[in-house]
Amino acid sequence: MEVHVEPEGAVSSLHSGDGAGVGVGNGYEPGGQRPSELESKEESFASDTGRQNSKEEAVSCFDDRVVGAVVGAAIGDALGHPTEFVRSWSELREKFGPEGVRGFALYWDRDERHFAPYTDDTQMAELVLRTLIWVRKEDVDLDRAMHALSKLFITWSSQPQGGHRAPGNACLEGSRRLEAGASWFEAGGARAGGCGSVMRAYPAGLVFSANPDEAQRWAVAQSKLTHRDPIALAACAAMARSTAVASGSAGAIIEAAVQGADSEDQATADMIRRARNDAATGVPKEEVLERLQGWAAHECIAAAAYCFTRHPDNFREAVLEAANTPGDSDSIATLVGAWSGAHLGLSCIPSEWVCDLERTAELQALSRELVEHPRAFTSPGRSYDSTEDCARIRSPS
Repeated sequence: MEVHVEPEGAVSSLHSGDGAGVGVGNGYEPGGQRPSELESKEESFASDTGRQNSKEEAVSCFDDRVVGAVVGAAIGDALGHPTEFVRSWSELREKFGPEGVRGFALYWDRDERHFAPYTDDTQMAELVLRTLIWVRKEDVDLDRAMHALSKLFITWSSQPQGGHRAPGNACLEGSRRLEAGASWFEAGGARAGGCGSVMRAYPAGLVFSANPDEAQRWAVAQSKLTHRDPIALAACAAMARSTAVASGSAGAIIEAAVQGADSEDQATADMIRRARNDAATGVPKEEVLERLQGWAAHECIAAAAYCFTRHPDNFREAVLEAANTPGDSDSIATLVGAWSGAHLGLSCIPSEWVCDLERTAELQALSRELVEHPRAFTSPGRSYDSTEDCARIRSPS
């Protein structure tokens, strides 16, 4: 089954789920592989080091990390959903206990399904991911892809999958400007520096994992639809570049984030460096995460760097620390979940979180579209006649 995205079709397909969660294995799985099989494949990979270079094992590892990034980001988002607007450490502890949230603290029931809902962070990241999967499959150029993504954002702004989830003003304003005819590279506010574009930047790092420069370029481009302040562009560059190298060491991931940010805004790069150093030297989280509340893009990526650096080998503790903040906790946890999931893989994410996540099967199936096409783009792509787009890009339903 070939899956494409189309600005109109993809969003209407998302509406068909009405935001409800689906059990693992209940959705379409490319090649017949079910999510439950992934862990056994990864265990086999780890147990036989003599065959690590085989094609099958390489695909299994890539699969585990890609799905881990997408599901991990959404889990972080859902964990931080109920704490997003908690504005102090005392309020956080009063509402959720001395340790804060230790798992999903918010569940919804729809269509006889019980699930932990994500926010607008995952809604928009999914639209970026769907667009970039189409880009990979059909070698679409950046300008045409951003026009397609613009249509998705316009529809999202009024008819988001699962309903509105406290979307940011800059994202809504950029979408309004796009609908009014603004060019995609000018629609975002010149001083829009919130975290609304960095929360959806990590898919570029997955799709262009073989070329961090391209990952950075596409992430910066998608930011311009809603956010054009240098700190937003820098944060997106940092997120995509670091995600592209997430199979490496934790230190290399954060160093890539610094490098990406530095190409757009030195102050953002310096903020990430300081957060990394704070984590390494044991500066308390109450001090760092009070300073880096994450509402601004550079604070969000720096806060994520702090949490990830403190827990590079523990998905659970990394995302829980990010979700328990007196700031934009869902966005910080989204970034940490993407990094940690890409670095450690799906098999290192608590299975109960994977099962309870909203639309978990759909997100896993979408992620595996990348595994079917493991070639990462290094070329700018070729253009197609725009009249062919509707016929070429179809929804996955």
